[in-house]
Amino acid sequence: MKKIFAFEVFDIVASNEGIIISQKELYNGTSYKVSFLEYSIKLDRKTPVTKDIYQGFKYGEKFEAVTNELGDYVSCDVAFFTNGNLVIVYPTGETGMFDKNGKNVWSTDLLYRDCPITGAAADGSQFWSAVPMQNSIISYSIPHKKFSMRIGSEHSNTFVEPVSVTRYGNELYVCCAGSNKIRTVSLDNFMPSDFKQFDEPVYKYVRSAGREFVVLASGVYML
Repeated sequence: MKKIFAFEVFDIVASNEGIIISQKELYNGTSYKVSFLEYSIKLDRKTPVTKDIYQGFKYGEKFEAVTNELGDYVSCDVAFFTNGNLVIVYPTGETGMFDKNGKNVWSTDLLYRDCPITGAAADGSQFWSAVPMQNSIISYSIPHKKFSMRIGSEHSNTFVEPVSVTRYGNELYVCCAGSNKIRTVSLDNFMPSDFKQFDEPVYKYVRSAGREFVVLASGVYML
């Protein structure tokens, strides 16, 4: 593994060149601001970028309409559907759906057994999220406005404190901070299996420009 960023990051998104991260930066010696850096795989270089570039990669071409509604555009996860809609989920369980034009069509607080969901991975007309306090991942049906499937349970070790879910191909990648593992779930048979093991908590998994990146407790790494 190659360490790319040695500090705590707020968010990481895929870009054309590699990844863009958001970080807290001391400003005027007394206050903080959020700044953005892009890591280029080809050049092996970090370059400051504007928030518009970050927002464009995270939210798509209608990013201005979406972020004007959100306010906090950094701490949420985003998943895109094939029809152009996108769902946004905060770690508090606050969830919103936006159409392809960037219009907010519904929002709610999603809790499973009084525990907030976090993360988002689109799957047809539903999306998957993690429930860290329930050691589970769970799908939410948009047409039926209810949870439709759960994998894991509060008292099992299938997932130990899962904190994010991403999808590549027909598999979900679940980062488990409690077990230092990334586990995969096939969307064909919903069977979980081990994918990567680390020596510290893992919080996010991203693929970009043919490479893999993870956010660990000690920073951001390229695998």
